[in-house]
Amino acid sequence: MRVPSPRPALARATAAVAALLLSLAVPPPTAGAASGPDSPVVRTDRGWVRGAAVRDGGRVFQGIPFAAPPTGELRWRPPRPTPRWSGVRNATAPAHPCPQLPLTLLPDGGPVLPGESNRTGSTVEDCLYLNVRTPARTGNRPLPVLVWLHGGGNVYGAGSDYDGAALAARGVVVVTVNYRLGALGFLAHPALSAESPDHASGDYGLMDQQAALQWVRRNIGAFGGDRNRVTLGGQSAGSADTCLHIASPTAKGLFHRAIQQSGACASPGGLTPLTLDAAERKGSDFAASVGCTGPTTAAVCLRAVPTTELLRATGTGAASLWAPNTGPRVLPRPPHTAWAEGRVNAVPTLSGSTHDEYRYFTALYVDLLGGGPLTPDSYAELIGVQHGNRATAVLDTYPASAYPSANLAYSAVGTDQRFACPARADSRLYGSRAPVYAYEFHDAEAPPFIPAPHTPQGAFHASELAYLFPTDAVAPLTPAQRRLSATMTAYWARFAATGDPNAPGTEPWPRYTAEGDHIQVLAPDRVGPTTGFAADHHCAFWQPAPTPGGAVR
Repeated sequence: MRVPSPRPALARATAAVAALLLSLAVPPPTAGAASGPDSPVVRTDRGWVRGAAVRDGGRVFQGIPFAAPPTGELRWRPPRPTPRWSGVRNATAPAHPCPQLPLTLLPDGGPVLPGESNRTGSTVEDCLYLNVRTPARTGNRPLPVLVWLHGGGNVYGAGSDYDGAALAARGVVVVTVNYRLGALGFLAHPALSAESPDHASGDYGLMDQQAALQWVRRNIGAFGGDRNRVTLGGQSAGSADTCLHIASPTAKGLFHRAIQQSGACASPGGLTPLTLDAAERKGSDFAASVGCTGPTTAAVCLRAVPTTELLRATGTGAASLWAPNTGPRVLPRPPHTAWAEGRVNAVPTLSGSTHDEYRYFTALYVDLLGGGPLTPDSYAELIGVQHGNRATAVLDTYPASAYPSANLAYSAVGTDQRFACPARADSRLYGSRAPVYAYEFHDAEAPPFIPAPHTPQGAFHASELAYLFPTDAVAPLTPAQRRLSATMTAYWARFAATGDPNAPGTEPWPRYTAEGDHIQVLAPDRVGPTTGFAADHHCAFWQPAPTPGGAVR
């Protein structure tokens, strides 16, 4: 996400948002070795894999290939089936993340996000692998499945950054997925479109995600999962991608519920896919930057560029941000058009945001990388740069004097415009066709990822993840936060099982309707619905309601 600034230091401070795979052939298992619902040896449609038992009675399988390595001639092509293997494949160590630069941007050289992939980066293109965490089985009924798409702006991250233990303990089979990132995942180019049967290019990362869903449909039964109760979910870019799959005709039938955490795509302010023409123009500029300018030779040239050079050309600034595009078969029309035409995979959806989303970005780009903090004058100047002729209205709605600091005023603008109101608008749209359950995570003391001397982080972007996916990368949760974590995992697991998060022993969570506008607050000291979300986040300002004649008021 780019944060322009009138000051040179802040203008330059742009960066992307928001383990070695072991392969061991051993003799084929005996019937006894593979018997029983909790065996660590499982047969997939491409061969046997051996995972590891965990102390709670479940199992973890890591580094299972779901598509062929997208290398050589398969670079910038749709995912192909993975080759079969003989013997038993070792699935006890994660695969490499897909190629990405390390996000070690902090002044002390630390990563700006807590995932291991953000610390190490990767140059390995053979990366289309997934991980499966299973609960201990207590019966014969297949268990609900959550397929999780990691965040990171479609440029960073890995499935192995997420530990599914807490959700598995609630009876959910958790699948975390790698997918191609950055230019390797989303480059569109006229030469690539010319060689495609669809005369289109881009969105290879989305195709990878659907290939993982297809793997789940074929194989998850062998791991105790129910192929007819698959929830697709993600956070940030993973949430926006989930939103895109709801609008994708090629994803039909691959999932039955959806979870969107801090990433919208169907409403103003959310992720807006590029058109194919715009994506090809960006791709042509990128190709030229690595020396591939010939219109007829660009595809061959691009496939010969070393991975390290592609990453160097991408960098960590605004040019590193790669959006999906419409035009490929996976996304033939923008999501808002698909909803208007009724061409969507409308499924029960659990959707929401965090109360202070943008404080993370302010702390990172303004304080740590931009020489901040903002003053009232530099705040007004920055809003002027970003909002143009609407800047006065923005400043009238978010005056610096109404907030403890200019940094927090600026954070409120970004939170409401880019996250809170788009999430609510997506919920209003989805609720017209399927059940929706909307939430706001609101722990003002959530453990932060980065130091923030001038911007109290509050419930910042991605702060809820530590409550769903256990991690040692942040401070331990307090007893009250652990209780909130238990409530949230119960809600998420129940939703994956039934399409309704209401579970025995939890506070009632009303279904979202545009008329009721009930959004469930998830906080250590309060769990329950509010009708004050829209006013709190100035959603009438960012998304005026249409009048009966179609104009906005």
